[in-house]
Amino acid sequence: MNGASISSARAAGYSVRRIDSRQNPIVSGAAKLSDKKYRDSEGLFLLDGVKLALEASSSGLTVEYIMLSERAAEKYLDVLGGTAGAVYLLSDAAFARVTDERAPEGVVSAVRYSESVRREFSEEDADFDGSMMILDGVQNPDNLGAVLRSARAFGIGRVICGAGCADIYGRRVMRASMGAALHIGALYTGSAADACRTLAAHGHRVIAASPHEGAAVLGEFRFRRGDCIVIGNEGHGIGADVMAEVGYGIRIPMAEGQESLNAAASAAVIMWEMYKDSGTL
Repeated sequence: MNGASISSARAAGYSVRRIDSRQNPIVSGAAKLSDKKYRDSEGLFLLDGVKLALEASSSGLTVEYIMLSERAAEKYLDVLGGTAGAVYLLSDAAFARVTDERAPEGVVSAVRYSESVRREFSEEDADFDGSMMILDGVQNPDNLGAVLRSARAFGIGRVICGAGCADIYGRRVMRASMGAALHIGALYTGSAADACRTLAAHGHRVIAASPHEGAAVLGEFRFRRGDCIVIGNEGHGIGADVMAEVGYGIRIPMAEGQESLNAAASAAVIMWEMYKDSGTL
């Protein structure tokens, strides 16, 4: 991108600063946002690509700055320039330090934390009258992102993440959710068991997705508004402390020889049934 293009961008009302060094403080700080502790201390998280940058802006989130590779600036500067507080044009070497994608689009955004994306679960949340989901230790970021994407598609209004769940602000979660994480948000709690107990006390049916004896067969069980489904850890399922707090169980019928689906697939199948029973179709 040449100097004339940068001048044109400034004339359009936003500034563009060129950064060549991999050691520049902006580049170094952005690179460190891959670490959760640093993200939390700075209150910033990273998004990859044009789509997520525009999703963040349209969702009302504060995009602190956008970093563009030289090739991406030629294509996207006019589209993205006005959506962020600052725009940085990075050399290829500098940009390589802030991306972890194999085929990067050349756009990385730094976005301010927001309660519309993540906040702590509270008793007031138990008054919500829509469908909900509790995730008990879903550690894989790709699974969490996929669950959030399906949750948005199938009308789940609250996703409650217990201890051990992946961080919604992680860039793999954001990528896998395809922007859904910026809209549906997630509630975090130190104890999924406590969340189950609170919801049950407020009149919600708390339903475990588990192949245990006595569980109803999915498709025969009828969901209703206000139900909360519990999905367990990818390897160990739902913890004993959480199972002690659920009132119902369902299992997904499968072909002989296949015992289970992964967490994201199980959640999607069940959420579809919840959506169908809601009468929305």
